[in-house]
Amino acid sequence: MMQWVKEFFKNDSMIDYQHHLPYQVVIFDVDGTLVDSFPLFIGLFNRHASKYQYAELNAERIEYLRSFPPRTIRRELGLSRLSAIRLALDCKRSIQHSPQPVVFDGIDQLLQQLKQAGICLAVVTSNSLENCHASLGQQRLALFDWIMPNASIYGKQRQIRKVLRHTHCSAQRAIYIGDQISDIHSAQALGMPVAAVTWGFNHAHALAEAKPTYLCQTVDELTACLLP
Repeated sequence: MMQWVKEFFKNDSMIDYQHHLPYQVVIFDVDGTLVDSFPLFIGLFNRHASKYQYAELNAERIEYLRSFPPRTIRRELGLSRLSAIRLALDCKRSIQHSPQPVVFDGIDQLLQQLKQAGICLAVVTSNSLENCHASLGQQRLALFDWIMPNASIYGKQRQIRKVLRHTHCSAQRAIYIGDQISDIHSAQALGMPVAAVTWGFNHAHALAEAKPTYLCQTVDELTACLLP
């Protein structure tokens, strides 16, 4: 994995941050945070339902599951850990042959503003590097100093810790942005601020119960947290 990551890093020395900003490093999830991949993933889950012997997800069932973290969803679907891993791999492969999700409105402007402010940008995602290329495109990916793909859906602490180490940044001066309960828990485990966005997978009330540092309903609210 490291050879994939290093090709995106622009400067191995300490970045000259603007210290008046609250965060030196901003780390993003991709699916449900930067790109609207929720409908795509639901379609893929239903496509593989017969193979893994769970019922296809209807609208009511989807809304119910949106209140839970990944481990609970796995149990609700009756999947073993091994089956869940295989299902995730099947979905990643299928994405390569599916219409690509669109970037949420306002995200391009936010990324440009953060970059212009001298903030180090990173991605930590459970998706593959190939799918990040397809959904974000090379021009957007070039804005990021680090790309960490293939993180566990249950926790991203290991990849986030690598970003902190290579950017010489403390956990308190970095922030993780994600749309799932597991994203909040991953950041909290490292003593790191986290902004939960409500336009992705988990419902706002479920995110709020996990007590993120910020709960953002819009990209403008997220921007205000990062660039006050």
